[in-house]
Amino acid sequence: MKRRYYWLLLAVLLLSLTSMPPSMSLISREGSKPNPQPLNPLVRPDGGTEGNLPVLRIRVSLSQAELSELKKMSGNFTLSTGIEVAFTNAEPEEGADALKEDLTIGDSPDIIMTDGRNIADLASRGYLLPVDVYQSIPGSSPLSALIPRMQWNGYNWGIPLDIDPYVLVYSPKRLTELGLTGAPKSMEQWGLLLEHLRAEQGREHYLLAADTRNPYGYIALWESMGNIPEAESTQVLAWMQEARSYYYLTSRYNPDIWDMLQDGKLAVALLPLSEWQMRGNGTLAAEAPAAVAFNGYQAMYSRFFALPAKSASPEEAVSWLSYITSSNAQLEWMENTGRLPALDELYRKTLPAAVKLPFAAGLLLAEPEENAKQQAGTWGEYTEAAALFLSGKISAEEFTGQTGGALE
Repeated sequence: MKRRYYWLLLAVLLLSLTSMPPSMSLISREGSKPNPQPLNPLVRPDGGTEGNLPVLRIRVSLSQAELSELKKMSGNFTLSTGIEVAFTNAEPEEGADALKEDLTIGDSPDIIMTDGRNIADLASRGYLLPVDVYQSIPGSSPLSALIPRMQWNGYNWGIPLDIDPYVLVYSPKRLTELGLTGAPKSMEQWGLLLEHLRAEQGREHYLLAADTRNPYGYIALWESMGNIPEAESTQVLAWMQEARSYYYLTSRYNPDIWDMLQDGKLAVALLPLSEWQMRGNGTLAAEAPAAVAFNGYQAMYSRFFALPAKSASPEEAVSWLSYITSSNAQLEWMENTGRLPALDELYRKTLPAAVKLPFAAGLLLAEPEENAKQQAGTWGEYTEAAALFLSGKISAEEFTGQTGGALE
């Protein structure tokens, strides 16, 4: 009886095995799954389940007009890929610390926008993923001046969207009264302006105006003094310190600067090109800083996109970045926002007629010196130190100790 029972049980088992689908197996060939490991930024995480497209969350810092344009361009990307995009627009004054908080607390966005000078610091502290690990098809090369901003530890950590170089704006009539026929191009010419201003009595006047929210005004002032040898940098900083009582400094955008230029109260304003393009007129002129031809354009604000280390969909994010920062898209962005593109190839062609530059476009192609000096510390620390120096709260010696002095 028992033997008969065992044969019956064996027959049932064999019947069950023969009815199983071929893909099933009682024994796993791969063994047990390993325990989860911390994310390595150089290893490509899965981009999501096939057929279940993610919603990309993108943190930007744009004007309302720029945001509307970016949404329109992104809508075309969604139509072609099916990938939806949701934007968060941060205040322009928010610094790197606020960005780091967003990347640390709560759900991280898939893409962020930041000043290109912040990229290396964010990457070195583990906040970012290298974009070239995910970018299978190389895009167009950015301007040479931007490449050091996007690289760290042998990888690229950001993709530039646009640039806004700083220029020296002045009234030719007023500078002629002060002994110059154009923007100052050396410390001696700046000294001549200051000497003439000091000789004027009973009149409100300023040597230069700059915005202290970022150091680009300071960098433009440094670059306006020409190709300064290392041995003379201490002398230049000492002169800047001596002239501080003739600076007109602002901590936010100030439209009064344009009236002051027109009225002769202000000799030179260090301003973004975008402001000159909006408000410049036939009675004023603008020039690039004199040292640009030697050292590349360092007084240049740039907006970069980057991938946070906690991005849930890095491959889809890079697809969006490749679309938005392509040469065709950057031309469209320039035509509709006025912002200059960040790609090298676009300056080697003829720019659209609507683009009016107060300097030769070739200056934007100038390469930085091979052994260019970088600022000590983070860009945020450099920003704070430059503001303190220009406003007279620290000395030239203290500024040099904190930052290394010039930023080449």
